Amino acid sequence: MTRGNQRDKDREKAQKKAAASAKKPKESATNLAKRKEASRFNFGFRVLCQQTDPPVSPSQSTICSPSHNLAVVPPQSLGMARSYRTAASIANGTSYTLVLLFQAFLSLLFFVAPGHNSALASQSHQGQHLNRILASRNAHAKLSRAKFPRASADEDMAIIYGRRVSTIIEGLASTANIAAWLASLDAGGKWPDSQVNYTTGCEARRASWPAQGHWQRILVMAGAWHGGAPNTEQWTNNTELLAATRLAMSYWFNRDIGDNIACLDLGGVSPQCPCENPDNTLWNTNWYSNIILIPEFVAQTCLLLNDTLSSTEASHCAQITLRTYGTFDKDINGLGFLTGANTLDVAKISADASLLTSNPDIVSDAYRRVHEELTVRDGDKADGIRPDGSFGQHGGVLYNGNYGKDYSNDVLELEIAAAGTQFQANAASQKALEVLFEGNKWMIFSNSITDVLHWDFSAIGRMLSFPVIDNQASGSIKTNLASVLKLGTLWSSDTLKNFASDLSANSSSANAGNLIGNKMFYTNDYMVHRGINYVSTLKMYSNRTLNTECVNSQNPKGLHLSDGTLYTYLSGTEYEDIFASWDWDLIPGTTTAYKSAPLTCATASQTGVESFVGGLSDGHSGISAMRYTDPISGSLKWQKTWFFLGSSGVYHVMINILSSPSDPSTPVYSVLDQKRRSGETKIQLGGQATTSPPNNSTTTYPKASSLWHSNIGYTFSSLATSPLNIRQGPVTGDWSSIGTSTRPATTVDLWSAWLEHITPTTPVEYSIWPAVEYGDFQKKCHKSPVETIQNTQGISAIHDRKEDRIMAVFWSQGGGSFVYQSPDAAPLTISTTTAVAVTVSLKDGTIVASDPSQTLRETTLTLKYGAGRVPKCWAGKSRTKTVSITFPTGGLVGSSVTTKL
Repeated sequence: MTRGNQRDKDREKAQKKAAASAKKPKESATNLAKRKEASRFNFGFRVLCQQTDPPVSPSQSTICSPSHNLAVVPPQSLGMARSYRTAASIANGTSYTLVLLFQAFLSLLFFVAPGHNSALASQSHQGQHLNRILASRNAHAKLSRAKFPRASADEDMAIIYGRRVSTIIEGLASTANIAAWLASLDAGGKWPDSQVNYTTGCEARRASWPAQGHWQRILVMAGAWHGGAPNTEQWTNNTELLAATRLAMSYWFNRDIGDNIACLDLGGVSPQCPCENPDNTLWNTNWYSNIILIPEFVAQTCLLLNDTLSSTEASHCAQITLRTYGTFDKDINGLGFLTGANTLDVAKISADASLLTSNPDIVSDAYRRVHEELTVRDGDKADGIRPDGSFGQHGGVLYNGNYGKDYSNDVLELEIAAAGTQFQANAASQKALEVLFEGNKWMIFSNSITDVLHWDFSAIGRMLSFPVIDNQASGSIKTNLASVLKLGTLWSSDTLKNFASDLSANSSSANAGNLIGNKMFYTNDYMVHRGINYVSTLKMYSNRTLNTECVNSQNPKGLHLSDGTLYTYLSGTEYEDIFASWDWDLIPGTTTAYKSAPLTCATASQTGVESFVGGLSDGHSGISAMRYTDPISGSLKWQKTWFFLGSSGVYHVMINILSSPSDPSTPVYSVLDQKRRSGETKIQLGGQATTSPPNNSTTTYPKASSLWHSNIGYTFSSLATSPLNIRQGPVTGDWSSIGTSTRPATTVDLWSAWLEHITPTTPVEYSIWPAVEYGDFQKKCHKSPVETIQNTQGISAIHDRKEDRIMAVFWSQGGGSFVYQSPDAAPLTISTTTAVAVTVSLKDGTIVASDPSQTLRETTLTLKYGAGRVPKCWAGKSRTKTVSITFPTGGLVGSSVTTKL
C-alpha cells in the first residue's frame, strides 16, 4: 500500500469518526477536564485489577468496579482495597479476593464499624464513641450519595487528589540533606538517636515532639522521589531513595499504636496505654502529636507514594489517618471537642484519608465539617473567626498568627483542591474566610532588614517563646501568598487577591502592604494603628477574654502580656529574638506592680476581672480604654486611656491609679518600652541641655520633659511625682527558661524606659511620637496636637487640635460631663448618661461612640454651647442638642456606632 493510499484511508477514517462524534452531545470543558483527571486518578484502580497474580477473576472484578455497592463492605474497607495501586507484593498466588476480605475484617476490628461488637468497642469508651459517630456518618453518607452520584464523586475526588499532591510538593521543605539522610539510615529504617530523638510515651517532650523529625525526613524524601519540587531531578523516580523511604515508613509502622486508640489521648492515664509502654510503641502524652501532627505527615507521604505502596503500607496509611477521622465529635482528653483550627487540621487529614481509601463518603463528611467550621463565631471566648476578623483559640486567646494561621492554611489547601467540585465552599464560608484575611492584614508587619513578614507578637500567643530560627509562628507569617492569590482567583475574591498582592510588595518600613489607619478588634480587646512607616498594636483583656496561655511549658512568664501591651514597629527588628532576655515585669506599654506576682505556668493564664475594656475606631483614629484589677492579688487597680490620632500620628496616654499594693517595697511602674537598643538616647531635662544615660545601668530622671530613642519620641507634661527611668545594656537570657526551644543562651543589647508612680493617686499622662527623627521631634514636640481637657478617675478627655475633635472616655457608670473651653469659640459642655467612649467632630458634627463594657443597649449624649460662636456644623438656634445612641448587639456588640448632630 502506497503512502498516498494510506493517507486517503486515514483521512476517510478520521472523517467518519468526526461525523460520528458530531452526532453526540458536546461535552463541556469542565466535564472534559474532570474526566481526564479522573482517568489519571483511576488508572491505579485498573492496575490493581489487572496486575494481580493470579489475575482477578470475573467474579472478583466487582470489587474493583466503581459501581460496587458500598453496603456490601464497610466504606473504609472497600476504600482501602481500591487505593492499593499494585498487588505485586502478594506472593505465592494468594487469592487477592481473600486478601481484600481479610483486610475488610481487619478494618472492622481496627475502626469498629457500626454494629460490630468488637472487644475493643466493649472494653473502651472510645470504641463505643466511634461506633456512634460512624453510624451517624453512614446516615449522612446515604444523603450524600443520593445527592452526588458515585461517578461524579469519583471524578471530583480525582481532581482533589491531583491538586493535593501539587500543594504538598509546593510546600516541601529543603531536599539538600537527602544524601546524608540516606547514608545515616540503618537497616531497620531508623536514624541515629543523635539525629532524631525517638523518645516516646510519658518520657517524651510534649510540645513539638522531636520524634516528628522521622516523618519530616520521610515526607521530603517522598516528595523528592515523586518529583516536581525544585532541585529534585536527581532523586525523581530514584529506586534507592524509594526503598529507603519505604524502609523508614516501615520502622514507624512496626511501632505504631495500631488499634490501641487509648494512646491517642489517654497515654499515661489509661491502663490500656500505660507509661511503662510494654509494646514500645510510638506515642506522646500530648493528644496533638497522635491525632494531628504525625497523621498529617503520614497522609501527605502516602498520597505522594500512592502508586507504589504495598498492601501492608497502604493499610497502615489508612489506619493512621482514619484514626484521626474517628476523633470528630469525640471528647478528647486534654482538649475537649474539636474547635477552630483543630477541626480543620483533622478535616484535612480526613479528606486525605478519603483519597487514600477512595471513600467519597468520608471526603463529603470532611468538607461538610470544614464548611460548618468556616463561619463567623459570636459569643465571648469563641474559638474560630470572630466578626471583627480576629481569631480565637483555647477559649479567649487572640491567635490569628498561630492557630488562625494554621486554620487559614488548611482552608487554602482544602479549597484550592475542591474548587469547581461539589465539595467547594459556599458563599457564606467564602465570606467568612474573607473576614479572617481582612483582620489578618492589620496584624502583619515587615522586618525591613530581612524582608520577612511577621505576625504581631500579640497575635501569636505563647509562640513568642520561640526564636525566629525555630521556624515557629514567630519566624514568619508562614502563609503562602501564592496560594492566597490562587484561591482568590478561583473564588473571584478581591479580598484574597489584594491581601496577596499588597503583602508581596517589598517594604522599606515595618508597614507591610502600606496599610494606613486604625482598627479596633472589639471581640479580643485589641487595637492596631498604622502610619505610613510604622505599626503599633495594643493588647488588653477583660472578663470576656484571656490574657495569654502557658501550654506545654511554653510562655510561663506571660502573665502581663495583655496588661495594655503596646508594641511599636518601625524597622520591624525592635522585638525580634529578645524575649529570652526580657524583663517580663517590664512589658512594653503595661502598668504593673513590679515583681509582685509570680511568673509561672500555673499563674500565666487569666481571665480579666473588669468588663470596661475596649475602644472605638472610625478607621482613621481611635480610642482604647482599659480598667484593670490584678487578677491574682486584686491589690493593683488602674484606668488607662490611649488616644490614637490619625492625622498627626501622635498617641496620648492617660493613667489613673485607683489602688496599689500597700507594701512600699513594691513600686508601680508604667512602661514606655523594652526593646533592642538602636543608637543614642536623648533626654531633655526641663529647659536644660540634652543628656544621654550611661550604659549598663539604670538612671532616674525626676524632671524630664522629653525622651527620644530610635526614632520614637515621648513628651511629658509633668513628672514631678513620676520620674523617668532608663536602663540600657546587654542582657543574657536562656530560651529554655520561657519555653521548649533548645537554642543556646542569647545576649541582647536592650533599651528599657518606664515611669514610676511615686504618688499613685496623682494622674499621669504623656504623648508618644512614632517614626520621627530627632531633629524633627525637637521642632514638633513644642507644638503638640494634643490639648488635655480632663484627666481624672471619672473622665479622660482631649482635644485633637489638628482635626478639631473631642475624644473622651466617661468611666463612671452614670456617665458625667466636662467643659471644653475653646480659645476662639463658645464653651462646650458634653455629658452622657452612661460610661462610654466617644469622639465628637467640631468640623462636621460626626459622633462616634462605643460601649467598652459591651453591656449597654443605649446611651444619651448631650452637647450644650454657652455664649459665643458655635461651629458651622451646628444647625438651628438651640444651643443644646441631645443624641440617642443605640449600641450594636449580637456579634457586633462592642463595635463603634457613627451618627451626626
